[in-house]
Amino acid sequence: MSETKRAAILKAARASFLKDGYSRAAMAEIARDADVSTATLYKHFASKDDLFAAIVHEAYDDTSSSMFVDVSTMNARDVLRNIATIYTRQQFDERMNDLLRVVIAEVPSAPHLAREIYENGVLARYRQFQAVVDTLVARGDLKPHDTNASTRYLAGMVKEFVTWPGLFSTEFTRPADIDTKIDACIDAWLTIYVAAPQTGSRLQEDKSGT
Repeated sequence: MSETKRAAILKAARASFLKDGYSRAAMAEIARDADVSTATLYKHFASKDDLFAAIVHEAYDDTSSSMFVDVSTMNARDVLRNIATIYTRQQFDERMNDLLRVVIAEVPSAPHLAREIYENGVLARYRQFQAVVDTLVARGDLKPHDTNASTRYLAGMVKEFVTWPGLFSTEFTRPADIDTKIDACIDAWLTIYVAAPQTGSRLQEDKSGT
């Protein structure tokens, strides 16, 4: 029952923050919408900061299991496409752009909250992505390079079409040609970092279509 209540609180709080923003969202109203007492809400989350951070982290965690999967049977291009596709779905379908807009709006009044979400959300996601790229380097699909930088290069290209427009416009929706744009980003990135093809390599098999 406790987990059920926690889930109800997170659902109600997410709707409240997206509708009213962080500053105007009220803990008492969130408790009412979640059908729990205010005491129960504070039993799970000590403050509004903790509650909002939990919502953002939940949004990141919900997609991590499908974004960063076992890549042992996937070629490099498919690994990157899977990550980019799920990231795109998160930003649009799960309204991550809207949540990030709320975070950015609170930087002047709650810099500690924005910093915590950046460090434990955004940077954590980069570290997960880098670990995947390191795996592709270790198995020979990509040439050795600065993977900390390269993951940000690819993420930056994708964000130009997925995240940045959404942060500055509430009317921005998923582009009809987003898959084509993402593939172009991945192909450009692979042109720089792909290792020299070797007989039997996954990347060579992908290019040959066999």
